[in-house]
Amino acid sequence: MWDGVLHEGAQVTLNLPKGHNATVVLLEGHLILNGTQEFGAAQFALLEHAGAEVTLQASRESSFLVLTGEPLNEPIAGYGPFVMNTQEEIRQAIEDFNAGRFGGIHA
Repeated sequence: MWDGVLHEGAQVTLNLPKGHNATVVLLEGHLILNGTQEFGAAQFALLEHAGAEVTLQASRESSFLVLTGEPLNEPIAGYGPFVMNTQEEIRQAIEDFNAGRFGGIHA
């Protein structure tokens, strides 16, 4: 994981692990990915099986995260804050949450 800030006009090249998927999450600003793909705040880019250099260039002050990891090779189902493998597991997680089975934070 990289947590970065680039000033306007600055750029950085990152070497991503071979075989990993990567996500670039732009928190603030405007970035150009590998000289071609532009994206703004609250957007992200998904790089599957990256294993290469990725260049980020800021057209204005930007803060971003780069997350990498080995592919799970499993189905993914998501709904709100829940991420599971199937829609049935999502339904069960929502039911468990609503029933208070996730526990709580006690002061």
